[in-house]
Amino acid sequence: MNTLRNQTRFARLATIPLAVFLMLALVAATRIADDAYSAQAPYRIGGTPTMTLYGTSTLHNWTMTAHSFTANGQFTVSPDNQLTAIGSLSVVLPVQNLKGESGGLNSNAYDALKASTYKDISFTLSSAAITPDGGNKYKIAAHGNLTIAGTTKPITLNATGVLNADQSLSVSGSVAFKMSEYGVKPPTFMFGAMSAGDALTLNYALVFVQ
Repeated sequence: MNTLRNQTRFARLATIPLAVFLMLALVAATRIADDAYSAQAPYRIGGTPTMTLYGTSTLHNWTMTAHSFTANGQFTVSPDNQLTAIGSLSVVLPVQNLKGESGGLNSNAYDALKASTYKDISFTLSSAAITPDGGNKYKIAAHGNLTIAGTTKPITLNATGVLNADQSLSVSGSVAFKMSEYGVKPPTFMFGAMSAGDALTLNYALVFVQ
């Protein structure tokens, strides 16, 4: 009888490690599934993005609009549809895709930006801070490097992000900088009668899709 009891007790004890193993395996599988669901996904520019450069001059203000550019990134969205991380982001704008209100403005701007040598203006992300701002909205501080006319400087893009129902991300913001910071001499027009101001402001509204 004692032998039977001992065998039964041993059988019950033997099932405990197996149960623990199965439970741990289930937890691990769940975590793996969640991590896979939350893994970074590639995003690219979509929709109808806008990027407009605003400047001043001794006669009047001027604008140039980006007509074509590329943007790609790696974003992480959690299982409950929250933006949790931006792993990478790069934006490349060919200088000659910036178009202003006149051919003279364009030509002088391209010369000032040394477009024949440095064909692109680019931004590359180094890190990003994301702060939830209620619902599906976020405040995004994108720290990175902006390259203009061959000169690279650190810059922070403070933007508003909206994570849409289809997990596309709408981002908008504005950043100010000076041409002289990038070794660019403000261009002149009308044989020197008009000169552009040093300060520039870039407004952007982008949509990233998977």
